[in-house]
Amino acid sequence: MSVLNSEAYTMNKDNLVYDSKHPLDVANIEVTVSGTEAGTIERGQLIDYDDTNGTYSVHAENGKPSAIAAEETSYAADDTSALVTVYTSGSFRQSEVIAAPTITAAHLEILRSKGIYLK
Repeated sequence: MSVLNSEAYTMNKDNLVYDSKHPLDVANIEVTVSGTEAGTIERGQLIDYDDTNGTYSVHAENGKPSAIAAEETSYAADDTSALVTVYTSGSFRQSEVIAAPTITAAHLEILRSKGIYLK
């Protein structure tokens, strides 16, 4: 007799997603990276969007936050960009979002206007 309810995958719980009050939406975006050394974009990393040239990058001091990395993504030393799965809306725990420099009140307002709520 075959097993009909076999486990297809496991999901490890983390604290990034706060609740399901606001729907989670995801997208794949191309994030610009240094191109000089290998690295990893961590789950929870804040991603900025530069509307002057239409590019995404890891959060910086003068950046406009736009999304949150949904999963860890590695890139090689010679890569100039990485395809990253990101959350574009939902409720998230602010303490688990990776951002250097820290998130300001202005950043919170930008994220809120995009449907990303940090609690």
